[in-house]
Amino acid sequence: MSEFTRALITAAIQDRGPAWEATGTQWQITTGPKTDKPSVWVTCENTHNLAQLTIWSSGEAELDLGHPTDDATTSIHYDLATHEDLATRLGDLTDLLNRRPTASNP
Repeated sequence: MSEFTRALITAAIQDRGPAWEATGTQWQITTGPKTDKPSVWVTCENTHNLAQLTIWSSGEAELDLGHPTDDATTSIHYDLATHEDLATRLGDLTDLLNRRPTASNP
């Protein structure tokens, strides 16, 4: 399993920023305090989705999703083992941010 430094996580998130901005998504990175298990999280918001992806140096990750018009949220837990896993989860986040609610997918 890879160790995920805060610098590596931050750089991977920043690489996605231009694509998010191009679709009208506002985003912000927050670096957690220096602890034995440091983390970085990104919050994203657009007209149809809210999301926060938290990634710990251990490779654990939590994705929380919601919609601006209601209080319902969904949480997805991931265990990242490689840097490719990190890239895949950021790609998933991008796909989810671009998903517009439908009658079958509120």
